[in-house]
Amino acid sequence: MLTILAQLEIERTSERTKFGMIGAVKKGHFVGRAPIGYDKVDKKLVINDIESEVIRRIFDLYIKGMAANAITKLLNEEKVLNRKWIPTLVDRILSNEIYIGNYVHRKTIKGEEPQKFIGVAPAIIEEGIFNIAQIQKQKNLKNYKRKQTYIFMQCIKCPKCETIMGGCSSKSHTGEKHCYYQCANCKTRVSEKKIEKQMINFLDDMLDFFLLVDNTYKPYLYQETESELKKCNKIINELNQKEKRIKKAFVDGIVEEIELKDELDFIKNQRKKTEEKIKDLTIKETNEDHKSDMRFIYNLRQLEQIKKKSYYVRKNGLWDILPKEQKQEIVFKYIDYVNIEIDKKKNVSIKKININKKEIENIGYMFRENCFDILINSNDKNIILSNYQSNEDMEKYIKSLSEFYKINQTNLNIKSLNLEELNKDNNLLQIIPNKKDNRFDKETLTLLTINT
Repeated sequence: MLTILAQLEIERTSERTKFGMIGAVKKGHFVGRAPIGYDKVDKKLVINDIESEVIRRIFDLYIKGMAANAITKLLNEEKVLNRKWIPTLVDRILSNEIYIGNYVHRKTIKGEEPQKFIGVAPAIIEEGIFNIAQIQKQKNLKNYKRKQTYIFMQCIKCPKCETIMGGCSSKSHTGEKHCYYQCANCKTRVSEKKIEKQMINFLDDMLDFFLLVDNTYKPYLYQETESELKKCNKIINELNQKEKRIKKAFVDGIVEEIELKDELDFIKNQRKKTEEKIKDLTIKETNEDHKSDMRFIYNLRQLEQIKKKSYYVRKNGLWDILPKEQKQEIVFKYIDYVNIEIDKKKNVSIKKININKKEIENIGYMFRENCFDILINSNDKNIILSNYQSNEDMEKYIKSLSEFYKINQTNLNIKSLNLEELNKDNNLLQIIPNKKDNRFDKETLTLLTINT
């Protein structure tokens, strides 16, 4: 009886503890030690500006294709946060929903359904980025270190069973290596060269976009400059205060010389990175002024395609001269999956290309921010579709365009628009919706045609 009563008391205490903890979490109190990226203030989690930048960097590196082991090595080489990093810690960070604000209780206990609490902490990572990282983790489980580089690794779906095809290679009698993708289930096999040949137009466009946008403008377009600058300046102030405290502690004999050196090295590295970020953010204002130039350059390239001239990328055969490692990196960045078809003669055709969701969101953002326009197809003709433009911006743009091409301009009520009819008779180049001066104005469009 005593044993049974003792067991019942243990179970009752366990239940009370569990309910007490759940009640605390619901009130926004975080139970246990604060994870990296947060400080614990009055039982609640608040974002640590310095550590949160490290968390964002870990997710960014992982999404870009760097494995947890490689990230760990990099963090240790740079002595980030002055701590020892291990792959399991990086892996736990990538899986922890606390970084999107959610707390999952009892997720490691077998046989029990975990409880999820939403909005327990301020989010460091966007939910979309977190989800992409989880998808990447599933891909990485199937992948392993290979000596050979495959351009479309983890991207090609089997045409028969839609399983992700793995990479394999063989040597010809001349010693040349040939890469293939093979399905583990139905043993379907296809040459990498055949896939690349069929996708070359898309890959050229993708590289063209990458060269134009990613390298110059993209890093600055997804940030709230003012708030980011404030955050960076706050980090600089915190580092300066920390430097004063650690020097005083050394003078008072609280810390040893080795500890002082390690802390000062850490502060120096963090200050350098933050100052570089401040410098980058100040460039954004200049780039904002040149967004119209960027749209103009982008549309000139579209015009070259419309006039059946080759792109800069195609003209110089840039895709072909890229090393395989860089091709793989660009494909990994933009493409999730490629659905292919193989006929009886083993000819390959592309059925569908699934673009990375995050990149689609980025393209949508840049279109809304008037960074560039979108190309649409009607009756096998390409037409440039713009976002809403003011009369002043439109006049400036048309004037710039007229220096290169003979442009005709007409205005049309949006209800009268029949794209197919217009494109049959006219060499329609671009459709620009006009910004309304007030809500009572009618929706109108400016149509640009080009004399070729």
